[in-house]
Amino acid sequence: MEPVLTLADRFEIAVGAVLTQNTIWSNVRSALQTLLQYTDEQGNGLSPRTILDMEPEKLAELIRSSGYYNQKARKLHLLSDFLDDCREAPERGDLLDIWGIGPETADSILLYAFDRPVFVIDAYTRRIYSRVKGQSIGTTAEEYHKLQKIFTDTVPAHTVIYREYHALLVLHAKQVCKKNRPACRGCPLKETCRYVVDGS
Repeated sequence: MEPVLTLADRFEIAVGAVLTQNTIWSNVRSALQTLLQYTDEQGNGLSPRTILDMEPEKLAELIRSSGYYNQKARKLHLLSDFLDDCREAPERGDLLDIWGIGPETADSILLYAFDRPVFVIDAYTRRIYSRVKGQSIGTTAEEYHKLQKIFTDTVPAHTVIYREYHALLVLHAKQVCKKNRPACRGCPLKETCRYVVDGS
């Protein structure tokens, strides 16, 4: 059984989804730990209200390790303003209306924070699919939804399944279908992949 998330858990996941933009997880983890430590020391804990009460410059300083910290501070303020008044799972369109929240971030928030069966398309998913199919996949919203539909048409729409599937794609991309020097020899998809690199 999946653990029941508290409002604080959901908000922390949403913050993490924003911090993850254009950076690696180790940088996100560092920024998130710094932010959590600071809000705990202030006696309030991490919440939409603590973000809204924080000066943008201070927030940017706390999340500096995540990169693009001034932009992300602004995004977190706008997201916090929205979630502060949100008492139930948000609509995808409402998340996309927030400045700086694109399809991947919105879908990550819905899937991981609000238990909605929405398949997340990220750089790892695009890499694996484009190599296996021999098709270049871009980053526009239209191409995002096109690839997302391919998965949602074939994978059962269930939160746990979508999370596990996404996690396996990330793991495969990090360990086997790497950006540089992929380990094609040990890849379970090599028989059908159109990218296989000889001798790798």
